[in-house]
This record gives sequence, structure tokens and C-alpha cells, in this order.
Amino acid sequence: MKKSAAAFLAILLVLVSLSCFAQGEEEFRFITVQEWLDARGECGNCLLLLKIREVLNPVLAVGADETGAVNLYSGGEDGIILEFGNEEGILNGYWMVIANPRYNEFEGTVEMADWTLLRLVPGIE
Repeated sequence: MKKSAAAFLAILLVLVSLSCFAQGEEEFRFITVQEWLDARGECGNCLLLLKIREVLNPVLAVGADETGAVNLYSGGEDGIILEFGNEEGILNGYWMVIANPRYNEFEGTVEMADWTLLRLVPGIE
């Protein structure tokens, strides 16, 4: 089961990468949460593959990869809001690919804000 999940995620990454290049965008590269934190969000055109670990409220969740975790604020300057769910955490366990999150400190906590959602895929258990 782990091999099929890994293969699924690899295919997802390839498809997202190809779709970014097909749109004529500048070159994107995948980075980890830790790389993003170390760069304080200054990553150029970057993509992150995150698993939604915990839904804190409808517009705030904890996203994580193998290197760390960070809060994800879904509100943005463009007005598009992804609702992570409610108390039951509807999107808990989902995988998401996001682009160009902005580094934001809110009440002493670092969060990713103003990101673009490229893919949202149900988790594989």
C-alpha cells in the first residue's frame, strides 16, 4: 500500500510540474517546508507538496511534509478562500500542492498566506 501511495504522489508531482511548464510560466521548483522557513518565504517560484495534518478552523489548518509543519491561512489578497472544513476536519489527511506562499507572522506564529492552490487530492491511508 505504501508503494502505491508513493507512486501516486510521484505521478501527482510530475503532472503538476508539467502543467506549470505548459502554461508558459517561469520555472517552478519544489521545496520543503523547512527550506521555505529557512528562506522566510523568499523562494521565487516555488511549489510545496503538503499534507493537511489538522484543521484548526474553516480557514486555518496545519500543513506538513517530511521536514516540518506550518500553519496554512487560506484567506488571500485575491479573495479566494479554501474552506478546510469544520470541527470534524473535512480535509484532514488531504494532500495539496500550493505555489508561492507568502511568509506571514501572525500572533507569534509563522504561517503561509496568499498561496495558490494547484491540486487538492484525498489522502491515501
